[in-house]
Amino acid sequence: MDRRRKRQRTTMNLPPEICAKICEELGQNDRVTLCRTSRLLGDQAQRLIYRTVDLRRCTARALRSWCLAVTRHSELAERVYALSLGLPHDLASSSDLGKIARALNRCLNIKELSIHPENSGPFGSQWEGSSIQGWLITKCPFRLTKFSHSYFKNAFLSEFWTPQSDIRVLAITCCIKFPCYDDQLPNLIALEVGDVRSLPSGRALQRIQLRWSRYSAQRLPELSALGRYSATLVTLNLVQTKMTQQMSTFEILDMVVHGLPGLLHFGITEFTEPMENMKIVDRFSEPSPLTALAKFTRLESFVIYTQTITGFEDYTLDHVYELDDHLSIHIFGLAIMEACRTLRRADVGARIFPASPSGASYDYHPRKELTCTVTRASISGAVAFNYGTGFDFNAVAKFWDA
Repeated sequence: MDRRRKRQRTTMNLPPEICAKICEELGQNDRVTLCRTSRLLGDQAQRLIYRTVDLRRCTARALRSWCLAVTRHSELAERVYALSLGLPHDLASSSDLGKIARALNRCLNIKELSIHPENSGPFGSQWEGSSIQGWLITKCPFRLTKFSHSYFKNAFLSEFWTPQSDIRVLAITCCIKFPCYDDQLPNLIALEVGDVRSLPSGRALQRIQLRWSRYSAQRLPELSALGRYSATLVTLNLVQTKMTQQMSTFEILDMVVHGLPGLLHFGITEFTEPMENMKIVDRFSEPSPLTALAKFTRLESFVIYTQTITGFEDYTLDHVYELDDHLSIHIFGLAIMEACRTLRRADVGARIFPASPSGASYDYHPRKELTCTVTRASISGAVAFNYGTGFDFNAVAKFWDA
């Protein structure tokens, strides 16, 4: 009995810092369990659960439950720091409209807000930029630092921009024309749009991310317009539905290095529909981008994630850098680091297709994305390798950094 009491007393005396550290190491489902089962850890678990809230793919019932919780309990609402919502396109006819509005108004301390159409994947949604319910957020008391949306018509957000002077990172891929006046968003340094022509002039942008949709008609010469940001731009990312033989990675790099020679971080990725199995189509090799990479004099990090490229051909060495397993991706990553000596990090990823048992080129195969991260030590210059699976471009591409 005494031993049990001593163990209980020791556990109950854990300082809040230790409890917080324990909860930080747990996943979201485990934190939910702790809220129901542990008095000691429940408060810290609840704090983390409500700090970062992702409701993009939740059920309508779960969305209502969260709205009611933060509306009825101000201490929960005040904990919300980052919120991601996936809202139905017919929200105006939904009984949840008022609940969502009240919940957003109670969350005074939101700094990062993301609102997109429900079930919106990397290809977007037919309902992007169609909602006229901009009033949901125009009168809210929070002051954001990061805002991402493809849900509202930008014409119905005109009252939203002026008070949001703290926004530094903005993603509005559904806009045709930049929606803000010159005196709005004075602290904006990072902007994601769907087209080069949507970029505003007269802004000292430090990071640009272009998300080219399947409907974009981007042309290589249009990238030259990025040169007007050369005095301030340090990060550039190109996110594509797929790389094309009409605009190779080599040509993109060669165009960018001439317009933005002082770039520090550069990333290129392509995305596909979020299906577990997909057909093998439109796969090809490309000219090696290494000679273009060598022209950068300040580049510190480079990311290239591809779904369709099978390899890069180096015509000067009569060599092909295949991308078919971790070893070949390792070799190409090392070649990137050797080509550009200023690089401190290179992230290379490729989608691998196992050989078809039937030999048919259009059979379905499980998607398998392999990655290799190469880092160079700042003093010794020694390189290290780290291998993984699955693409997480946002985690390595520097755009969403604080």
